[in-house]
Amino acid sequence: MLYIVALFCCALNAAARQKYKNREKPAPPDQTYRSELKSNSFDNEHYVQALPDSALLLVSMKRNAWFGKNDFVLTKYDRQLKRVWETKYEHLPNTGLLFISAERGRIYLLFSTLTSQKLLLYQVNAKTGMATASEHTLPSSNLLFKEMTALDGQVFLSAVDRFTLNMLHLNPLQEEVKLLPAVLGMEKDLGEFRVDTLSRAVEFVVAETNGQRSRVQVKRMNTKGDVTGTYFIQPDLNTRTNNTLQPARLTPGDTLNKFLVGTYGYRTDKYANGLFISTLAGQIAYYDLYKLSHFFEYLSPRGKRRMKAKLARKEEKERALILEQQVLLHPIMPHPQGFALVGEVYYPHYTTLTKDEFRKENGRLPHYNDKRIRFDGYQFTHAIACVFDHEGNLLWDNTYKLRNQTYPALDPTLKAGVSSAGNITLVYQEKDYVWHKTLKPNASFTNKERVLVRLQDKTEKRITSTNEQIIHWYGSNFVAFGFQRIKPAHGEARTVFYLQNMAF
Repeated sequence: MLYIVALFCCALNAAARQKYKNREKPAPPDQTYRSELKSNSFDNEHYVQALPDSALLLVSMKRNAWFGKNDFVLTKYDRQLKRVWETKYEHLPNTGLLFISAERGRIYLLFSTLTSQKLLLYQVNAKTGMATASEHTLPSSNLLFKEMTALDGQVFLSAVDRFTLNMLHLNPLQEEVKLLPAVLGMEKDLGEFRVDTLSRAVEFVVAETNGQRSRVQVKRMNTKGDVTGTYFIQPDLNTRTNNTLQPARLTPGDTLNKFLVGTYGYRTDKYANGLFISTLAGQIAYYDLYKLSHFFEYLSPRGKRRMKAKLARKEEKERALILEQQVLLHPIMPHPQGFALVGEVYYPHYTTLTKDEFRKENGRLPHYNDKRIRFDGYQFTHAIACVFDHEGNLLWDNTYKLRNQTYPALDPTLKAGVSSAGNITLVYQEKDYVWHKTLKPNASFTNKERVLVRLQDKTEKRITSTNEQIIHWYGSNFVAFGFQRIKPAHGEARTVFYLQNMAF
């Protein structure tokens, strides 16, 4: 009898493994348009920015241009990666590029200066490439800038001053940069800082807690920096009292129809146990992560069975399952059926040091009260994608298994785009390859698809490649870029900075 059961279990395992092996392969991207610029990574730096009109901006400058007198070049490309215009401006000494932002008709380049209390802003006409520059004074020299966005000719910045959030308003017509006192909190509490071009508002989302109860604050401002609306979302005292709301994202669109989507933890903001979605009136719905259809699909068949068995034991004993993980949420994307949310699941990764490792790092042997734990970074395991309808109901979800790598900074590792058919494409660049997966409802695709960035001609060979990246462009189109050393079939090798479209 035991022999028969063992054979049956082996057959089940083999069937499960075969199912995972036979997952459908997504179609590779079309790589139709390419542009090259003679350049090398030792002398030059290039920054690529997608523009609201589905064009691309390339900012080119000398590496280490902080010193000496140099120029920087702005080049705009259309959807076929053909040059629309190119302009050149003096790169002033002791200035460094901080941010690039754009709205329809206008592009903004913000430079830091040597004094730490001055900023240099370039406003660029998106149709002609002609720019004007202005200098602005900051309220503090201790600001560490995080993000920049623009709306109706006004620039807004988020920054940190001694771990405290600061929101600033830069009016290009005024010298002084104003501190917006309406947003308070710590750096980790900020969930959203964006402009809504439909409702012409600047929006902030900040998580708040007093140690016992949590809430999320949504604040909306006009382009003058005046508060036009403040909303507080918190769990009902009588239901789901164990849930601690964490930083969240806002959907675009009309104020009355907006939703707030974020994560929540079980009695803590340290771990994420699920997703919550709320109207601005405070009507909250909860979705446990472990109950999503594909959440554990990144695991092996055996690991998936073990996790489900653990869940069953917890439910039988009526105990909460606490997943020791966090979710890094991407900005919410419009979707043909409503809106889509992508999140990357990660864990802080630590290493316990031996005595020899501690001595090597600290120059001495550890004392009894020394902490021998080293923080290595953030380990990303998989990404989730959830699609909601216009009423905020979850329609479908899917998963992309990542390569389980650890990164020193907590930044998104993926780029995401939504096709006109409603499919969600997730991509990331690793060395010479672009890894990709297209997510659909009730479909399981392989997580191992990758593609090389094509060269200008099939007869050419790639010798080396450096600083390669990929960003979302428009729809389901992405653009890969970086430096390549290429050897043609005949003639001398060339070193270029390339732009290559990828349509999924």
